[in-house]
Amino acid sequence: MRKVINLGTSYLNTYLVEIEGGWMLVDTGYPFGYKRFIKKAARKGVALSSIRYVVLTHVHADHAGFLKKILADTGATLVCLPAERERLLSGVNEKNVYLSRKGLFLINRISASLPRFQTFEPVDISGSLDAETQPLAEEGITFFVLHGHTDNDLCFRVDDKLFVGDLCMNGAGATGYSPLWIEDNAALVESWREILATDAAYLYVGHGKPFKKGELEKYVEKQSRRTLCKLFK
Repeated sequence: MRKVINLGTSYLNTYLVEIEGGWMLVDTGYPFGYKRFIKKAARKGVALSSIRYVVLTHVHADHAGFLKKILADTGATLVCLPAERERLLSGVNEKNVYLSRKGLFLINRISASLPRFQTFEPVDISGSLDAETQPLAEEGITFFVLHGHTDNDLCFRVDDKLFVGDLCMNGAGATGYSPLWIEDNAALVESWREILATDAAYLYVGHGKPFKKGELEKYVEKQSRRTLCKLFK
């Protein structure tokens, strides 16, 4: 089993996955989190130059926040989906979403109005690797695309672990593993079923602690019946 290090915060995970000759970074934090990330990496003995790849699971500011900076400072190769080109060039979150918890409506409306949490430096993905071509197959890493949290959610399998971005959440604000922001709930439920059909043992999420894949099964039907509210009507 290869080593996985979490250099994120109590709210947001930023994983480093051990690969041949270095590390693969899974997402980045908010734009304002770069200095903290560098300090944490140094404390773990991880040189920026040892980060060979950066995988972007989806385009939100808390995952693509310092993407442009880390690519420039490490010379790492970006692995993403070409379909996300326009979102990455826009530098802003897609806000045509539903919320899984009505009780958090107000705080999300406030957050949605703050550029600090909703914007990031635009990234040109020219020269990146298309995840669907399986560019890291020799590393034992398999990518696949699901949907629901955003239009395209990039997941990957390594060893017995399945990294799912924000398709599931197990952290602050989450209920029943449901992501707080959902673009298409029917697609999300189908994605959960596809996740359960894999032979992975553990799910590594963008928010919260990893958990056993089987834990998700009891919430699939609840998610299909969940009443959502629109962030902006």
